[in-house]
Amino acid sequence: MSSALVATAPHAAAAEVASTPDSGVPALAGAGYALAQDGDRTFVGGVFTRLGGKVRQNIGAYYNSTNQVDTIFTASTNGKVDAIAVDPATQRVFLGGSFTTVNGEPRANLAAVDLTTGALIPDWQADTGGSVQDVRALVVSGDRLYVGGRFSTIDGVTSRARLAAVSTTGGVVDMSFRPRPAGGVNELKLSPNGTELFLGGAFTALSGQPRNGAGSVLTSNGDPTAFAPSGSGGNAVTIELSPDGKRFWYGTDNNTVFAYHPSLSNDPIYSFKMSGNTQAMVATDNVLYFGGHFSQSTTEKLKRAYFAAVDSATGKLIAWDPDALGGKMGVWDLQIANNKLHAAGVFSTFAAGTIKQRGYARFSITP
Repeated sequence: MSSALVATAPHAAAAEVASTPDSGVPALAGAGYALAQDGDRTFVGGVFTRLGGKVRQNIGAYYNSTNQVDTIFTASTNGKVDAIAVDPATQRVFLGGSFTTVNGEPRANLAAVDLTTGALIPDWQADTGGSVQDVRALVVSGDRLYVGGRFSTIDGVTSRARLAAVSTTGGVVDMSFRPRPAGGVNELKLSPNGTELFLGGAFTALSGQPRNGAGSVLTSNGDPTAFAPSGSGGNAVTIELSPDGKRFWYGTDNNTVFAYHPSLSNDPIYSFKMSGNTQAMVATDNVLYFGGHFSQSTTEKLKRAYFAAVDSATGKLIAWDPDALGGKMGVWDLQIANNKLHAAGVFSTFAAGTIKQRGYARFSITP
């Protein structure tokens, strides 16, 4: 797609993240699709063979303070890692994706490994199955692991397709949680108070109540809340909540991002359109950072390659522009931790090709 870019000034808002990535950070020999944090360590999942020059098969970790790859954590999978969730309470890392083995042992798309060593937890198993089996989203809350994806069964249970709650200690499906999405789940976000689970995907209903690819359910039992986002946005590729839980965004497969105030209205506050899909988002108190496989803002006619940011109150672009290149699919995950913004995806350079950083990048938060 091509169109003329009009050189108009972006909306004035203070940038919170450096526009060039930190130097010395481990790069990937491949693509990054998932991120998780554990103190000083960042976990990266995807489809790759090396992290920072060290042999790693689709999952690895490194220390932010030293930029050194964790040589003790050596988990591996034989397929894509699309989701990672860290649980300090059980000292486990949960992995989701499209794989059949972890550390050479049978596991179908979902597994638990030791937080320190990456060793497979032998007595935790909740395999997914079906004609499409992949796991795309994981969230830990208390003694529950919420699992979202496109699977038809989980741990042999057929009545918890596409979204289920599983015990973090035993891998047993919690039968009291029954959300019943009518379609695949791509992403999950937990409300700050833990009572509501927001989800986005290709579903048309939650427990029989119509939903247009986005909504929320009660964590107590999986019943849908009253939040039913309006608009003709299409399926949700990614979703995000503001830190206070008052604002919700979802990026759709027709290149549009919608913003809502769920407790006040089902109608969007604003929307904006990019030249390609938005695939990852992360919000601070006043800025929404997002990434995808776009090259410009269609709404504002400004160039933005793979990364962009808007004022969260207005949806207007701010000046932040890392200007990434490489590959065709762009950014797949964004997280903020330890005063850094972490990005995983299919990219290779920044600053118009002058800075090399493949598959994973880290940006320092500015005052």
